[in-house]
Amino acid sequence: MKEIKEPQMTYVGRKLAYHSAFFGTIILVAYLISHANFLIVLGLMYLLSAFVINGIFLFALLVELMYKTAQWRAYMIAILSMLLNIPLSLFYFFIVSHPLFLS
Repeated sequence: MKEIKEPQMTYVGRKLAYHSAFFGTIILVAYLISHANFLIVLGLMYLLSAFVINGIFLFALLVELMYKTAQWRAYMIAILSMLLNIPLSLFYFFIVSHPLFLS
């Protein structure tokens, strides 16, 4: 039986989504522990850069999906993994900004 290999783009996409969520969580936890204001700036810069990098890679995955429809499941898993970072980052933003709106 021939083993179907996962496309490298989908592997990289899933890893990029995982690492984006991981580093965002590290910044959030560091802020919640220390309440250092520079972590807010770092988090916003990270959010912007992760949005641009993930957005470009997401677009590349969508384009490649159009040409390689035989492995659509692998591409959809990678795309959904990347899209799950959007509500996660909005939730993190709400956690950090919520005390600012109460005061």
